[in-house]
Amino acid sequence: MPLININNLTFGYDGSEFELFHDVTVGIDTSWRLALAGRNGRGKTTFLRILRGELPFEGTVTGVPETIDFPLTEDPDVEEWKVRKELNLLGADPDIMWRPYETLSGGERTKLMLAKLFAVEGAYPLIDEPTNHLDLQGREKVAEYLSGKDGFILISHDRSFLDMCTDHTMVITKTGIELVAASYSTWWENNEQRMAGERSRNDQLNKEITSIESAMKKNAQWSNKAESYKNRSKAPSKVAQNHWARAYEGSKAKKLMSLSKNLEQRNEIKLEEKRSLLKDLEKTEKLKISGTEHHNRTPVYFRNARLMRYGEQVAVIDDLTVERGMKISLQGANGCGKSTLIKYIAGRGDTEGITVEGDSYIAPGLKISYVGQNTSTLEGDIYGIASDRGVDKTLLSTVLVKMGFTKEALERDTNDLSLGQKKCVMIALSLCEHADLYLWDEPLNYIDVYMRQEIERLVKDSNITMLFVEHDRTFTESVSDGEYLF
Repeated sequence: MPLININNLTFGYDGSEFELFHDVTVGIDTSWRLALAGRNGRGKTTFLRILRGELPFEGTVTGVPETIDFPLTEDPDVEEWKVRKELNLLGADPDIMWRPYETLSGGERTKLMLAKLFAVEGAYPLIDEPTNHLDLQGREKVAEYLSGKDGFILISHDRSFLDMCTDHTMVITKTGIELVAASYSTWWENNEQRMAGERSRNDQLNKEITSIESAMKKNAQWSNKAESYKNRSKAPSKVAQNHWARAYEGSKAKKLMSLSKNLEQRNEIKLEEKRSLLKDLEKTEKLKISGTEHHNRTPVYFRNARLMRYGEQVAVIDDLTVERGMKISLQGANGCGKSTLIKYIAGRGDTEGITVEGDSYIAPGLKISYVGQNTSTLEGDIYGIASDRGVDKTLLSTVLVKMGFTKEALERDTNDLSLGQKKCVMIALSLCEHADLYLWDEPLNYIDVYMRQEIERLVKDSNITMLFVEHDRTFTESVSDGEYLF
């Protein structure tokens, strides 16, 4: 397989004052199973577009073979038996290739596109977020499938998924690109240790800078004192007629001024040296979540219950009890009713026709905060949405800034935001709502790994009551107090 050589790559979008890449030089062996990671907006998808030759840039990129993309933009011309073979490897029913596309589930569509992708011979796959519509079992199957392939670049924010199917990791950081022959988690652990050391070093440098600035203030006082002596040596006074006294005052002023200037120059040099050593570290701001306590210790339960839609069964719930302060993960294959249950409890409009047979209870007056999968429900400007939902605008903007939003992004219409930014807005709105019960349905889709880990921390450390569906195994295992398996 060829080696992709990238030399002195520099790129920034027109109208933006920031460059996504500046003088980047890196080599990529196309036989690697390469994870491409980094924060939202850092340039992962842009990097793939540059490899495809879709964007103008400075520098050189050579050795890129013919590429093929996921998601597929057009149906490749491949033989049927090859697609069926790949579908079998993916654990999918080969007959889905003949079903109308609109009747396939999200997971089936993903597997069909991957099967067609790898049925094309000689093409280099560039895979952008294949996990968004896969349940936990589906992700594990796709990861197992990809681990048996050679040569692709994969973008995903699911840490476990990346670890299972890649052997090299390339991370787009704030200061450039880092490439390691290791899993993402290995890179992250090493990066955290390095960041801890650099933060400690930054703290020490900041102390030294403060000390130098204090010395400079004292120096300024010396300078003022020297100026005072200088003026005294020139001003007419009783001592002015005394030649020796006037000479003494002038000599003292001259020495003080010389000392002051020397100190100022040395301190300026020290200050610049210290500031140049400071690292511009990747920051993930600490978020807070504050729920309310409902008076009922068991605000929601379903026992020997069935969810019905116009008389047809859509989910069976044997025994699901949500105690106050618990965080429960709903697990099960796609289509088992996880999202339907969450929407029903939330009282969403798209649960029309849903009824419950059996023993169930949802506490009256339960204040609920809901985050759904679909970002198209966001319409209008951010502050207008906040006003409609009774969310404090200042608090919302503070949370979004901590999520990496710029002032310019806060003022955009939500239609102009990326999918990751839209999901951040939905989560931020939820965090700003003081609710008795948080219902989150695949909240981490499109959210970058840095923010996933911060959301994981805040949910884990809070005493909120939550029922959620999430296929990121690391997140689920970290925050849940228990799980319900459909």
